[in-house]
Amino acid sequence: MHYRLNKDCVLVEGQARGAIYALTTGRVYSINQGAVNLLQACRQAALEDIMDLTLSDNKLYLSFLDRLTALGLGAGYTDPPPDQKRALSDYKPQLEFLWLELTTSCNNRCLHCYSASSPHTPAGLVPHNRWLDLISEARRQGANSIQLIGGEPLLYPRWQELIVKARQENYELIEIFTNATLVNDDCIDFFKQHNISIATTIYADNALVHDTVTLHEGSFEKTMAAVKKLLANDIPLRIASIIMQANEHEVENIMNLYARLGLEPAPPDVVRPTGRGDDQALLPLTYSKPMIKPPFFTDAETFDKSRKFHSCLAGRVAITANGDVIPCIFARDQICGNILKSSLADILNGQLLAECWCTTKDCVNKCKACEYRYACYDCRPLAQGTDPQKSWQAAPADCLYNPYTGKWEEDN
Repeated sequence: MHYRLNKDCVLVEGQARGAIYALTTGRVYSINQGAVNLLQACRQAALEDIMDLTLSDNKLYLSFLDRLTALGLGAGYTDPPPDQKRALSDYKPQLEFLWLELTTSCNNRCLHCYSASSPHTPAGLVPHNRWLDLISEARRQGANSIQLIGGEPLLYPRWQELIVKARQENYELIEIFTNATLVNDDCIDFFKQHNISIATTIYADNALVHDTVTLHEGSFEKTMAAVKKLLANDIPLRIASIIMQANEHEVENIMNLYARLGLEPAPPDVVRPTGRGDDQALLPLTYSKPMIKPPFFTDAETFDKSRKFHSCLAGRVAITANGDVIPCIFARDQICGNILKSSLADILNGQLLAECWCTTKDCVNKCKACEYRYACYDCRPLAQGTDPQKSWQAAPADCLYNPYTGKWEEDN
């Protein structure tokens, strides 16, 4: 008798254990090293050649295979089945999403700002015509979504012209990430006319705490007034919240505020260690996001992409106010080129960006020894920022699994 995993089931080996990825259902099943060894042996020989099927000691292995069959993960065959090894998809990333950091000037001075923006920060180096050209270049390279960021993008004097250009280029999503303190009735009319989505940030449900984070007295009232106008005019809006020591007691209040506004609740993120956010004194003492833990799920497309490319970075670039091209707004030191010196197409086809986009879990410390590595989300800038050595290959700090022992540590 021969035994094989089904075609859409993939065995992924770790240092101490393994996992079966059932790509039809999306489930990921953890198995021990003995089970890994058995399935590997089954690829090469019949069960009768692997073990004595009459021995009671081997009943455990047969029961394991019966269990796999019952779960729809594998099957037995009288004759050796044809090779059912599934081929990876031929997915190759192209540019999908573009951040344009129009300026590093901002009327807020947020404690944790990833770009260290303030009213006194120089605006930037990219000429207006270069921004216009980039919008067209990125669209030709495949980008279908664009987000204007800063600093405060509404401080950029000709931001409306960039929006008009993006709409002329038929971007599917055009979003402005703004602190919303400068949104007036003219902005509202413009957003509606050009079908613009807006994103903003709220740090509390009250001015005292919110303005403590922004270091801008009156910012909460201005932002909330804009939020209400945006909602009243049916302009697509999402709100993000970042938690640090100054506002960690506001989490429940923020979630209740979302509900009162009729917005989809989104658990607040923790301050990212980038720019002014790279300060241990800002870290919350009691609030943290959930740690990485099972169960894990994936699908065939995501699995194939994760084996060859980074699950978040691939297909995305940010262009800073000085023209640097980076794979993420938080990956400030991963500079892949500069659009004041090179075309966007040359940078997209360059080796530096390819290396960032191809940073799979097989490149990451600890993760490369883990059987869950193709089903687990990864934020490289966050892992790098929390690493004492600031290594791009640093293991995520929010994972308590030890792939070398196959055991989960306690979450304190």
